[in-house]
Amino acid sequence: MVGLNLKAILESAVKIEEQSYALYTMAQRKVSYPSSKSFFEELAQEELRHKEKLLGIMENKERISELGLGASTIQDLKIVDMMKATALSDDVDYQRILIYAAKREKSTYEYYNSLALGFKGTEIGEVFSKLAQEELKHKNRLEREYDEYVLTDN
Repeated sequence: MVGLNLKAILESAVKIEEQSYALYTMAQRKVSYPSSKSFFEELAQEELRHKEKLLGIMENKERISELGLGASTIQDLKIVDMMKATALSDDVDYQRILIYAAKREKSTYEYYNSLALGFKGTEIGEVFSKLAQEELKHKNRLEREYDEYVLTDN
């Protein structure tokens, strides 16, 4: 039973990573500055690597140790935490993309963190803990980008 639940959880995590990848590839098309395009490309590629590692774990549980190597504790800047949620539209601007993406990373971080706590003391719990830190790292990068390019413009 635990194996079936774990498979479903990993499948759900793969979908989350696919959605994040789609978000960042869409964001690349919406921004005009090369540095912004590069920023979103980096995030998209990280999400793709997460997905590939999760798929690898689904095929072979021995690959659990490959996920999140070098993950460390990341500071949560909490810049967007109290901001109103924003929707994405055809005319979305850089500020709204950053807010939306950071809030999404926060949600993903919380999901993975809750799974880490639910599987605490197990190898898969460590996987989700590392994934949570990776998503918090993305949120941190998005919030630093917001702080540097949006808050300083006002």
